[in-house]
Order: sequence, then C-alpha cells, then structure tokens
Amino acid sequence: MNATTLYLHIPYCKQACHYCDFHFSTQRSTESAVLEAMHTEMAMRSLQMPWNGATINSLYFGGGTPSFLAVTELGRLIDEARSLFSFSSSIEITLEANPDDITSEKLEAWHSIGITRLSIGLQSFNNLELQSMNRAHDASHSAQCLEWIADSPIQNYSVDFMYGMPGSTVESWKRQLDQLAAYLPPHLSCYALTVEEKTVLYHDVRSGKITMPTDEVIVAQFEALRAWALEQGYTHYELSNFAQPDKYSRHNSHYWSGQPYLGIGPGAHSFDGEKRWWNVSNNTLYAQGAEVPGEKLSLIDLLNERLMVRLRTAKGFLWKIDVPVGLDHLKLERVKRNVQTAEAKGLVRCTDNGFAIPPDRWMQSDAIIAELFLSPEER
Repeated sequence: MNATTLYLHIPYCKQACHYCDFHFSTQRSTESAVLEAMHTEMAMRSLQMPWNGATINSLYFGGGTPSFLAVTELGRLIDEARSLFSFSSSIEITLEANPDDITSEKLEAWHSIGITRLSIGLQSFNNLELQSMNRAHDASHSAQCLEWIADSPIQNYSVDFMYGMPGSTVESWKRQLDQLAAYLPPHLSCYALTVEEKTVLYHDVRSGKITMPTDEVIVAQFEALRAWALEQGYTHYELSNFAQPDKYSRHNSHYWSGQPYLGIGPGAHSFDGEKRWWNVSNNTLYAQGAEVPGEKLSLIDLLNERLMVRLRTAKGFLWKIDVPVGLDHLKLERVKRNVQTAEAKGLVRCTDNGFAIPPDRWMQSDAIIAELFLSPEER
C-alpha cells in the first residue's frame, strides 16, 4: 500500500457550538479511559492489513477540540503512533485548534512534540456571528492567534471560515474577506453554514429565532469568496478548500483520492480499500471496547463514492485511476453515457483522461454527481 493517513479523534470541547453535529462531549470524566483505549486501538490496528508496515505521511488530530487536550497527552499519542507505524520523513502532523486555546507558549509546546501544521477553527471575525453560534472565542482572539502564529515555529496552517451565517450579506462577507487579507493563511477551508438536525441551530431556525440567508445570498457569497481567493493567489483545488502553492492539505487530499485511511477514537471512521467501519460515538462504550460495525463495499459502491469525492476537486475523476478494478464493462459504459449527457448540459467538462465539474458549477455538485450514479435497477 502507498503512504496512508492516520486520524485521531479527540472528542472533548470547552463548550458546544450550536451548529455542530460531530461527536463531542463537554464532560471530561471519561478522558483518561478514552485515551488509553485509543492507545490500545492503535496497537491493535497496526498489526492488521493494510496498516501493518504502512508508511504514514499524515497524522491528523480532529475533534472535538484537540487543542483542548494537554500537550503531554498529545505527545504520548504521537510517540505511540511513531512506535507502531513507519512515519514518512516529511510527515505532516496537523492539530485542529480553537483561537482561544492558542498562545505563544502553546505554539512552542506543540512544535516541540512534533506538530507541523494547525487547522484553526476561526470561523468569523464578527462577534455577533461568533456569539450566535456559541463559539468559545471572540473576534479579538481570531486576530490575536493569527499574529502569534506569524511569529511561531509553526508556519503551515489552515483557517476555517464560514459563509452563509445568520444575518450575513454579500457585503458583510466581503468585509470579512478584507480582514482575512491582512494575514493570507497558507490554506483556507471555507464552508457554508449548514443546518443539521439535532443541533441547537436547527431548533433555533425551526422556531424562527434565527433566520438564515437565502440560497441566492449564499451562492453570491461563494462567488465572492472564489473571486477574492483567486485574486490573492490561492488555488481553488476542492469545493471548500483553497491553497497557496504547495500548501494543499495532505490529509484531506488523501481522503479525496479514495485511498485507505485509519481512524482512531470514538466516532472515528476507517476504510481499508474494500471495507469501511466506524467506532461507536459514545465515549464510555468506546472505552469499554464496544463492537465496531462495518460494511464491505461493492464495486458499484466504490465507484459512486469515488465519483462523489473526486468530482468535488479540480482534478476531477480520472478513468484509468478512479474506476474500481473489476467493474463490469456494461455498468462502466452506462456511467460514461451519463457523463456524456451531463457534458451536453454543460454540467461537466471532459478531457482525454476523465472529466470534472467546472468551478462555476461546484455549488450544484451534489445534484450533478447524483445524475452520474447508476440507478438501483442498473446495479
């Protein structure tokens, strides 16, 4: 197997963001047991194929809020992973961090244990937007943390930024981008705020307490973002991601390539090339070694998943690389006919090697990709 990526899920947060539907907990009573279970799970998976002998070129701490964890515990997890797997000489070790956790001292400490990259949950420079989403930081933290990073030994970082926030307009979004231009992070992950069921935001929208921008405003904000990013020298390499030269997210790019990845911790997902599985999203049950459900993917499932992830990227879908080995010829021909139909509608752009969704159609990507899937009766 080629180099792979390792994801470690740290499920603890200082407080609950109102839009978040990831697995997290604001109670830390299970922390010691969960961390020990993560060490145990890592050791077990390292003996299994395809992870046994695999080279790790990206280790990613996600959450939750990994920056909430003690530096010593982060260091123990990195050391454990290094002892169990072969680390690439150029491994990228990313820590998701909230602005209110970042200080000059923390940056030095994280660097000392091997952190090479940060993913900062900044989200906004607007205090009202941050308060409405129950973020733990304010606009002053947003600016201060970027200034500290500029003087720190960790120079590779990404900023998470949200558009489509309650009460936002195209002009207010452009003002946010103007503020970001003072820093020009090496990498940006910019997402439209989505309203997920079972979140506080969902109930606030349903009750009329919060009003979301219209789809037209959200599309206009995305278009303003793309124009601004290209003008600033970023490459728009995936629907929600922008990078300065050579600063693509190694971890995310691995996911989008359809290659195997290993997830450790409560709620973490894994894929070995044929099967995928997911740990229980319950800290106590995870620490007790709860059964791990999973499923073996059919060739059609693999094809559809690759269509879904690859067509969100600028490179798109490549016939020689992305078609699963062994896929029935007649089914492949049907997909090619679907692609030809989409091309005639201007929904995809074909090349000699494959096809991609034009960037000006990326906001329609889910609907376009759905048209390329095989219908149930064609499986």
